[in-house]
Amino acid sequence: MSEHSDPRGPWPAVDPLEPYTTPERLARIDSVLRHRIVSVTTVFEDVFDPHNIAAGLRTTEGYGLHDLHVIHNQFGMRSSSTVAKSADQWVDVHQHSSTAEGLRALKADGFSIWVSDLQATELLTEMPLDPKIAIVVGNAKLGISEEMRKLADRRYILPMYGMVQSFNLSVALAISLEQLLPRRRAQLNGWGDMPVERMWSLRQKWLEFGQRHPDVLRRALEQESA
Repeated sequence: MSEHSDPRGPWPAVDPLEPYTTPERLARIDSVLRHRIVSVTTVFEDVFDPHNIAAGLRTTEGYGLHDLHVIHNQFGMRSSSTVAKSADQWVDVHQHSSTAEGLRALKADGFSIWVSDLQATELLTEMPLDPKIAIVVGNAKLGISEEMRKLADRRYILPMYGMVQSFNLSVALAISLEQLLPRRRAQLNGWGDMPVERMWSLRQKWLEFGQRHPDVLRRALEQESA
């Protein structure tokens, strides 16, 4: 598909930094942004291992999602840059100080809360898609909290056939997204659903990555064109 097949239309303007970006990198940025999904988000509840956070963050970005919510009732946000592979610069991380606060914010934004739960009986592949979905994962030792389990809108099970009773956080997240996102992308005819205004703002930011003194360069170019 060409860029202009996107139902959201072309970019609103030409960014002055485009000539300072290789055509290959520009095409990659445009493709990634136009396939970004914001109607599905991931939520980490009390995940304290920085390697797990980083791996989950990398999974989130790799599947084309843009927002990740971190709830830290007990543990602050820590990440391993080695595992994240710079994925943290390509997503927006939203932090919440409690489960109640995080769920309030998500539900106010229209998200339905979906949790993987060994006590559930419904398969994720059989669940009808809500307009906006937040996939929640808990920490490796305790899983999700009882509060999260009670307040979730939908609970699903990831079948396991071994002696181990839980998947690694990033693995459970990847399985969930692999089962969910193809159906969402089919609804979107293969495109993403980030609004053009937000894509444009991110595009301006991403074009600055790799530039020396991008703020100075942008001001100089704006003055030239004035």
